[in-house]
Amino acid sequence: LLDAAGAELVEFSPLDDPVLPEGLDGLYFGGGYPEVHAAELAANASMLTAVRAAAESGRPIYAECGGLIYLAEAIEHHPGAGLFPARARMLPKRKALGYREVTLSTETLLGPAGTVLRGHEFHYSEMKMPDEVKRVYRVTARNGREHFDEGYAAGNILGSYIHLHFGSNPDTAGHFVTACRSAATDNHEVRRIND
Repeated sequence: LLDAAGAELVEFSPLDDPVLPEGLDGLYFGGGYPEVHAAELAANASMLTAVRAAAESGRPIYAECGGLIYLAEAIEHHPGAGLFPARARMLPKRKALGYREVTLSTETLLGPAGTVLRGHEFHYSEMKMPDEVKRVYRVTARNGREHFDEGYAAGNILGSYIHLHFGSNPDTAGHFVTACRSAATDNHEVRRIND
């Protein structure tokens, strides 16, 4: 869907690549198990620096579950990218499992307020996100009775434990691509003024 919305997808490895590929207008960190590679991810300090620089430049960054953990201050005692002021802590038992419905409570990288998306949550970690970090998702569990606020926004960064299925609302991909294009235009203008 991102490709169909006009994105040129460029893969990179936070484990193996020393820096981000040149010319990226946005970053998408999918799920996974960063805790398995926490020491190696932390040791790749140049990549962590590059990710922080991308955030500081205003590039949109969207991260799901493992991606959210990577963007935190730390994974257990291993340093992370530090874009969210929280530490991921592994638990002996599963913290969450189930389908989720997400309603955006405000405009985000993925669409305007009121946008409805569906996804899945599965993780053994938890993060105590400070209250000052904005929550932008109103989440309903599959039973329809459990509601909670999640989806963490900090400037141009959006992270969540929920793996969203963009196919549940295909406009979502287009909104993310538009945010990336807008940031690229803004960064180009700043570079031109500074040249």
